[in-house]
Amino acid sequence: LGPVTSLSSLKSEDVYRIVVGAGAEVTVEQWGSGKLTQVGFYHAHMQVQEIVLFKTFFLLSDAYDSLHFLVWRESDKSLTLLAKDYEPTQMFASGLISRGGAMSFVCHDDRQNLSFLQYAPTDAAARGGNKLVCRADFHMGTQTTSLRSHWSQSSLLFNSCTTNSTLAALKQQDTLFGRLDDDQRFAVNFGTTDGSFGAIVPLSEPTYWRLTALQSVMSNALESNCALSHRAWRLFRRSTRRAGCRNNDRKKGVIDGDVVMKFVDLPLPEQEDLASSIGSTVGLVMDNLLELGCAASVV
Repeated sequence: LGPVTSLSSLKSEDVYRIVVGAGAEVTVEQWGSGKLTQVGFYHAHMQVQEIVLFKTFFLLSDAYDSLHFLVWRESDKSLTLLAKDYEPTQMFASGLISRGGAMSFVCHDDRQNLSFLQYAPTDAAARGGNKLVCRADFHMGTQTTSLRSHWSQSSLLFNSCTTNSTLAALKQQDTLFGRLDDDQRFAVNFGTTDGSFGAIVPLSEPTYWRLTALQSVMSNALESNCALSHRAWRLFRRSTRRAGCRNNDRKKGVIDGDVVMKFVDLPLPEQEDLASSIGSTVGLVMDNLLELGCAASVV
């Protein structure tokens, strides 16, 4: 098969199996009679970079051919392709973020971009369901090789020394606590080759639009280093392989935490001016930033 680049564990109907990514092959191996026996396989295009499993679904990143979304079917022991990204992109890392019942795939490419894709069979852009739909993109400006998921804690639990008892007390006070979409979020964290550490957190729609407005007014009101543009820096970087001649296909949709977190360090009069310019209050904005900071924290 070639050198092994990915190794994972698959559980289906109380049976554990090993998923091996080697070269352009993904094989599902089962232990029995003192040896590993291949029970399923999938042939990728070039080289398997990484395999991310959740339940019986596979997110496969190809080193030269973007993402493939697969499902393991126990009935006939087969790996079936549900959808893929048809743009020929070199993948460095991939991961999963979710909020409530919505899940998105995050991928990091060779031009230091982040792309956010979804499996949406009913969407017109999905070509009948066999294409992953791009929902957002962002230029990170640094390279990473791994995106790891973590549970996003609420600020009410983050600073508690007794998380279980605090959670039980909160559920007694509010029967809906823990059932809302914001209480069921998974973010991704990553380290970069230049020594930095970051996280990507899914947000609710009201919080997203509030922080988007805040980011816009702060980009205009505050001085930037060397008079450079934050907006231009975070725009998706194209290559000739990924439709470099098109200029109207950037999705954006990602908030730059480096910008909005500067709000915390501003003097109160400036905070009040910025908050009032977006029709909000300092307290509400600070609450949103606190939740964002707690959700992004890993330890």
